[in-house]
Amino acid sequence: MEKVIYDFYSDIFDSHVYLPPLHLRQDEYIAPSVLPSEIRHAITSMKNCAAPGPDRIKPEHLKNDIGNHRPICLLSVIYKLFTRVILNRIGRILDEGQPCEQTGFRRGFSTIDHIHTLTRLIEESREYELPLCLTFIDSKKAFDIVETEAVIEALGNQGVPTQYIRMLRELYDSFTSRISPFCKEVIVNCRPREYHASFGMEDLGVKVDGRFLHHLRFADGIVLRTPNIEQAERMLAEFDSACGKIGLRLNLTKTMFMKNGLVPDAPFTLNGTNISECSSYVYLDREVNMMNDLAPELCRR
Repeated sequence: MEKVIYDFYSDIFDSHVYLPPLHLRQDEYIAPSVLPSEIRHAITSMKNCAAPGPDRIKPEHLKNDIGNHRPICLLSVIYKLFTRVILNRIGRILDEGQPCEQTGFRRGFSTIDHIHTLTRLIEESREYELPLCLTFIDSKKAFDIVETEAVIEALGNQGVPTQYIRMLRELYDSFTSRISPFCKEVIVNCRPREYHASFGMEDLGVKVDGRFLHHLRFADGIVLRTPNIEQAERMLAEFDSACGKIGLRLNLTKTMFMKNGLVPDAPFTLNGTNISECSSYVYLDREVNMMNDLAPELCRR
């Protein structure tokens, strides 16, 4: 069992891309002491035990696959409590720094926002006979394998006070488990770097209200929206290149595209691998298709 755990997490936490330590900017912010009320709030906001979902079915059948266990289970409760306090303090700063394309883990947003946007876009493309190609991107454990220095840089770019960034860096410096030392750290409840904010995509995508809307994001769940396969292929290649610079990898077996009948057929590849076409896709737990037909979704439930 220990060898299985060792091999699995060694592959995840070994740094595959070298990023030099980032020089932190200096500011005059001094973090106040942690109040008892903050600790109580953090405790009440943390999940207690492994409760079943709304269907009341416990995920016992998932425990046999180590890939279904998040690395957060390796961390002590005190560790998670302290990082929760930090997150509660910087959460508003992170929310305010997010673009409109990102709705994941933001106050006042939920999965329904992008589901509505996506179905509305499909409806408009059918009504006005516009070509539409949707590329659904799946990343391999994006929250775990992203390089820590990329997250540190993202926090600085978001305007998070340097003292909190330094706390996080010191928390994870030489972090070890009882089984083996980790070369990379576990970032808990921090958004990964907004690595896909701009890759020269400003003139690509679908034009809405005078601006190009080329993708949707919910945490690491990303949908590229283009009028043809050629643009989708270019955007996916640029996205994959940017991901590689900070240690992220795409799961090409689950990365798929879907298009309506107005988009001409064309090969869609990434690094020599064919990207599969699908007639429907489960996005944010909602099955979508180019006909906006709800019957498959109702049957699935």
